[in-house]
Amino acid sequence: MIAVLGAFLTYALNQRAVRREHQAKSFAEALTAVEEYLEMPYRIRRRPASSDLVRQQLTDEVSGLLARMAFHQAWLQIEASSIAGPYATLVATARAEAGAQMSLAWQQPPIRTDEGMNLGSTYPRDRSTAARAACIEVIRRHL
Repeated sequence: MIAVLGAFLTYALNQRAVRREHQAKSFAEALTAVEEYLEMPYRIRRRPASSDLVRQQLTDEVSGLLARMAFHQAWLQIEASSIAGPYATLVATARAEAGAQMSLAWQQPPIRTDEGMNLGSTYPRDRSTAARAACIEVIRRHL
């Protein structure tokens, strides 16, 4: 009886650890989608040319990131509702910051030299950084 109880306890603890690891990876993937979205103003600014193909590739990438963030928002609402709110705030904040920055980046001419790749300034992310930190704190408590 003790052996069966020990085996069950070991199995239950292992399953809990596997579920926690799976959730942590899923949360990290959700945060990565936002981070990639926040990098898009740089990708647009550093585009090699102003062509239909380049514009299509970059806008497809933005659309894909928006879809991934929407997927993660829905998944969190189903799987981890305590994190869904902070993640939605992070996504909205990132969209507001990076969206405006992308619009400005599209207005700049394509970079044609190696020296031009150093933009000389960063796009501010203060609000997104704060929202990300708040989201990570909720994720830590959840795990």
